[in-house]
Amino acid sequence: MTTPRRLTLSALAGLIVALVPVPSSAAGVLETFVVTYSGPPTLGQLGVLGGVSDAVHGFEAVPAAVVVAPTAVAPLLRALPGVTGVYPNTRYRYLSDLATRSTGADRVWDDLGWTGAGVGVAIIDAGVDGTHPDLCAAAVFCKGTPVKTVQNVKVIGRQDVSADPVVYLEDQISTDSTSGHGSHVAGIAGGWGSAGTDPTTYRGVAHGASIVGYGTGEAVEAVNVLGAFDHAITHRDAYSIKVINNSWGPGAFTPYDPGDPVNLAIDAAWAAGISVVFGAGNDGTRTDSLNMFSENPHVIGVGSGTKGHQQSFFSSKGVPGHPQFHPTVTDPGDAIVSVRATTGFTINAADAQTIGGGDSDTPAVGSNDELYYASSSGTSMAAPHASGVVALMQQAAHASLGRWLTPLEVRNILQNTATGMPGYQTYAVGAGFVNAFAATQAAMTASHVQDWVDPTVHDVTPFAGTVGPGAVLSTSSFTATKVVEPGATILDVMADWGPERVVPANTDVDIDLLRPDGSVFGSTFLACNPAAQPNGYSSYCSSAPNERLTVVNPAPGTWTVSVHAGLATVSESVRGLWSVGYPRGTALPSPVPASVVLAAGQTLNLAGQPAALTATVRTAAGLPLVNVAVSWTSSGTGALGRVTSVTDSYGRVRAQATSSATGTQVVTVAAGAASTSLSLTWLGVSVPALPCLVGCSVVSDSTGKASVGGWWTASGSKQHLAATADHRSGATTSTGELSYHAGSTTVRGSGVEHLVISGSKATVTGTATVNDQAGYRYTLTITDNGEPGSSDTVQLKVTKTGATWSLTVGGTLAGGNAQVQSG
Repeated sequence: MTTPRRLTLSALAGLIVALVPVPSSAAGVLETFVVTYSGPPTLGQLGVLGGVSDAVHGFEAVPAAVVVAPTAVAPLLRALPGVTGVYPNTRYRYLSDLATRSTGADRVWDDLGWTGAGVGVAIIDAGVDGTHPDLCAAAVFCKGTPVKTVQNVKVIGRQDVSADPVVYLEDQISTDSTSGHGSHVAGIAGGWGSAGTDPTTYRGVAHGASIVGYGTGEAVEAVNVLGAFDHAITHRDAYSIKVINNSWGPGAFTPYDPGDPVNLAIDAAWAAGISVVFGAGNDGTRTDSLNMFSENPHVIGVGSGTKGHQQSFFSSKGVPGHPQFHPTVTDPGDAIVSVRATTGFTINAADAQTIGGGDSDTPAVGSNDELYYASSSGTSMAAPHASGVVALMQQAAHASLGRWLTPLEVRNILQNTATGMPGYQTYAVGAGFVNAFAATQAAMTASHVQDWVDPTVHDVTPFAGTVGPGAVLSTSSFTATKVVEPGATILDVMADWGPERVVPANTDVDIDLLRPDGSVFGSTFLACNPAAQPNGYSSYCSSAPNERLTVVNPAPGTWTVSVHAGLATVSESVRGLWSVGYPRGTALPSPVPASVVLAAGQTLNLAGQPAALTATVRTAAGLPLVNVAVSWTSSGTGALGRVTSVTDSYGRVRAQATSSATGTQVVTVAAGAASTSLSLTWLGVSVPALPCLVGCSVVSDSTGKASVGGWWTASGSKQHLAATADHRSGATTSTGELSYHAGSTTVRGSGVEHLVISGSKATVTGTATVNDQAGYRYTLTITDNGEPGSSDTVQLKVTKTGATWSLTVGGTLAGGNAQVQSG
């Protein structure tokens, strides 16, 4: 059989892909870390980080700092005072005729007179080409318009350096070095359109707004985007920044982590009065595939739609019925014409691959305009539509009310004024299609600012089975049923297969949906018809391992889905969901959890190291339960953080356990009447002392903790020292870390034996490596002479077992802090 032709998501939907971590480094090789705190790091905390490396950058608004240091110091960083998390410098990719009439933006300009003037739109992306007339960063590049890009910043995150690891190059003409992605996005949000033959054809949604560009590079990394967030927040008044657009993310199936540094930056922007917009992702029909950052409750997460108000088939979906995991709204993202940067390699390629949606309200790019404009599809293009509407709303509110709207008011107005999209549930399109005209009208009077309430309640039921192998005629299949009660407004049935992050090759599973009377409602076999949306696509067309059918106003009774292999070279385990929508107020049966399974990455952990926890809630039949509220409790040593409390489409919730001391932690998870517990054992690293023979005394550890991080100068050389030690009441061992380096000498603690505290002085003894060679011991004396730390002293003595070699260093801290606490 000939393999059916498939239109790949990458060709049609753009550029968001799976999370790509920075390659791990060998011990001793420098790596970039993001260290998070509960608030922006203080000078004292930055001084402590300076004990690890000269290459430290503390953000002013984002609660995080950047450290370039050897890979092996990560445990020490986690143990430093005030640190809430240590993250790698994660790498992301971008989510890659304006559709202004489909949102009503043109009526805002013509009928209401708002263009976004006086509002700054920050674009965190690959950069902005200020030489393009639509985005001109200097008068010489403008075509009779004011300067559009009022600030253009290149954000450079540097590694293997002995200076500031985050550098800002301000006042650049162009920061879009190769991609063109950021320029295309900026043009959608607020480009002048002046380069076109008709200046009104390609103008951006808020063409009167100012653009503040942040070029974070082609392989955008966490450090760069955090730097951009921090700069935007701290310069928000200078450029009147009211919205930050982000058309990038970690890809589908990255678990939501409220403690992720980018999520902390989002929260900081929200607190500073700035709306944050993210594309929902381009992982298509797959269930529970949203860009993790678009799930933050402080974000406007934007799905992609056609200009005819259908959902783009590549636009990622959330979890049916979930209170958080769904887009906020939908905006145009199909075949969007915008700025073609002079450096637009990526956008040029996307332009060549873009397939039009067939309902464009903007003419195709004319031959005279091809030099300046290109077409692309993706939620990368949908997000800046929403950002432009936010700018229109803020101009209208400030002029009419004398104040700016809060980010909460902006989000609520967008949701409450959105146009409903019949045939789609909230998990797919959010509140509906953005209505720029209605939203801007509401902004003028601050109406519709109440929290949005989904008008539909969802009855979500799982099913599962196995199909294949098969080729056209399946060798195995299974069926599942769902009772639909009278009054239902919509029914979705969906089937997903294959592991997360992986698209199975040569696999096409199909579903047939039967009405209660036994007649066939529809089939996904070889479905590939955009005009039939929401039932226009299948895995045959999308190459994504998902099938889905939607019924509007389904007849009451028992519906049946038949799942079978259209093309499968191997057996596939299929997980499916029924989602039936009813008008709000309808009483629905509550799911009955039968079991909760709690798993940890490992149950034996070193104190100071986080332990990842995952709980799965299942039915009596072993099927995962969706949207179940879960409670977490912890007793004994340690605490819980980064908790999620409503199950996803796999029935999962997550948390992270941490402990700075040795002992046992018992974690309990409950869902309804079902619960389970798991014990974690936290160990310290200690080396047994030789038995006391003659004339020796036993050292008694003191209850308390000591820490130091800082530097001093000796013989013209900078000496760096960072260390922690902790002994809890009742513990049998002490725990801690040590790192010292100066010139070519690096000392790292490999275990703490004792912590003895006398007043403001702490003495720590343990084992160590010198330049990665084992067999050494150290004694560290820390004296805390009060705040701010400029008179604190340290002394470190290192000896080699069985040798006469020794190293003694120390002095008064020139930067940093030492703390000694008893009890």
